[in-house]
Amino acid sequence: MPVRKRILHIAASAARNMHLWPLIARTGAFNRARRRKYPDTIVHLDVVITERCTLRCRDCSNLMQHYRKPEDPGVDEVIYSLKRLLSSMRIEQLKILGGEPLICQGALTKLLEFLGKDAGGRIGHIDIITNGTLLPSEECLKAMRSNPKVRIFFSNYGSLSSKQEEFAGICSREGIRYEIADEEFWWDFGDLKERNENARRTGHRFAGCYSRRLCTTLYRGRLYVCPRQAHMTRLGIIPEDISGTVDISRPEYDDPAILRGAVYELIDRKEYIPACRYCGCDSNTRIPRAIQEERSTDVTCRS
Repeated sequence: MPVRKRILHIAASAARNMHLWPLIARTGAFNRARRRKYPDTIVHLDVVITERCTLRCRDCSNLMQHYRKPEDPGVDEVIYSLKRLLSSMRIEQLKILGGEPLICQGALTKLLEFLGKDAGGRIGHIDIITNGTLLPSEECLKAMRSNPKVRIFFSNYGSLSSKQEEFAGICSREGIRYEIADEEFWWDFGDLKERNENARRTGHRFAGCYSRRLCTTLYRGRLYVCPRQAHMTRLGIIPEDISGTVDISRPEYDDPAILRGAVYELIDRKEYIPACRYCGCDSNTRIPRAIQEERSTDVTCRS
């Protein structure tokens, strides 16, 4: 590994271990550096393939705990949207998540096969974000193994992540890259009550938010600034904000240049979005991770 790259890797690891990464990300310096290195690129993209989860974490920042009838967005729509995006730009880091993505392994397998065969050199890294409660099927494992860009990223929740050790062992045997995140706490994004504050305070929160820099979200055919915006809209907490999303299916986006411009306008947006009035991401408050609520939803695989 080149010396400069090794130094950056060590610095990034130290920042994660010292729990400084959210604070660093809020400055935007990382994204600006990546954009300079990778022009015509989405640096980070979250791809939601399910609203279902095997856990019901009280403080899930992606709001999965609020779904009473969770569904799986169609994988064909996800692939169509990615094809449109990849026709106009690269994606440096694509994160596949839910919910728990291994709940719908048929969809996950089909998506990984597309990313391996059709995405080519248009994607830098593929992370599958899992809570370590499920094991992959043979078909899903084959799709993971066949693409060297795939990495399994375990959110380690201790005893709740009951299959993590076994899954990690499978990854080791099969030559699949993986990483285990052992953070002892989460950052508190707060409840979903609207904050009674002035526009200046809300704008300041948006300007410093690390989610809008690291978590551009593809969900049900639209790009959103962040996952909370996407899921608040889906849950009916806020109305759809047309100016704050990109509907990838719009006919004018057949032109890659126009689509690319719309995506960058969203990513570089200066005005806060309505979801910011319901968010406490700037509190810098640490909370215990993965505290469970009672769950009443069915997580049986329907894919």
